[in-house]
Amino acid sequence: MRGRPSSNAWLALVTRAGIVCAAGVTGGSVSAQTVAPLPRETLSWNGDVKVPDVSGVWVRDDTSSTSAGSREGWLPWPPPLKPAFAAKWQKRVADAANGTRTDDPVSGCQPPGMPRFMTGSTKPLLILQTPGRVMLYRDGSPVRRVWLDGRPQPAAKDLENFYNGNSMGRFVGSDLVTDVRGFKDLPIDATGVPHSDDLKIVERIRRVAPDTLRVEVTLTDSTAYLRPMTSVVTYKSGDPAWEPGEFICTPQKDYHPELYVR
Repeated sequence: MRGRPSSNAWLALVTRAGIVCAAGVTGGSVSAQTVAPLPRETLSWNGDVKVPDVSGVWVRDDTSSTSAGSREGWLPWPPPLKPAFAAKWQKRVADAANGTRTDDPVSGCQPPGMPRFMTGSTKPLLILQTPGRVMLYRDGSPVRRVWLDGRPQPAAKDLENFYNGNSMGRFVGSDLVTDVRGFKDLPIDATGVPHSDDLKIVERIRRVAPDTLRVEVTLTDSTAYLRPMTSVVTYKSGDPAWEPGEFICTPQKDYHPELYVR
């Protein structure tokens, strides 16, 4: 038979709005108290205080300062493609100019994939930190999971291709360094730069100021590229109370991929 709760037993219910209702059980009576929501500046997406903090809501801040020809900051530019991949890219550029390009995923309401998840969107980026894992979210894209528990990339025969790849990471000083592999066959930017199954992405994500996040993305693909390509993008902190929303997309007509980054 269960005993009666002690006089100092407490039940706490935290609602999504941040209202705390505390009920104390004393001699069978219940009292309730409402506490005001936390101020926005105290809200946090960081649940792992043992590592550098890159969490929060972030918004691209550098879309107006891109290298010539590349709206997403890729260097060198034009892309250093091997002949077969250069021909594929040139056809995509020509098709876009003629309004006949049909292979850009964004035009068909598909996720842009990596690295465009980081370098090609102006929507809010949510980074949530917990021990052993970092989660990155954008409306309209699958959630990215960066594992920090030391697991290796899957063996080549077991590697599955995803929109955002398979991300394994570690902290090196103040940088979150990721190794990303296994991608669907999607262009790396709005102009249609292709890649092969050998593409590897390394990111260095660093909070360089309380309100500034720097992300350096390096692409290596010995099958498609003559040498690596790099883009550095800057984010500024957004509203900490921003939350993911339901995303509904309608395929566009007369779509031009260069408009993806505004």
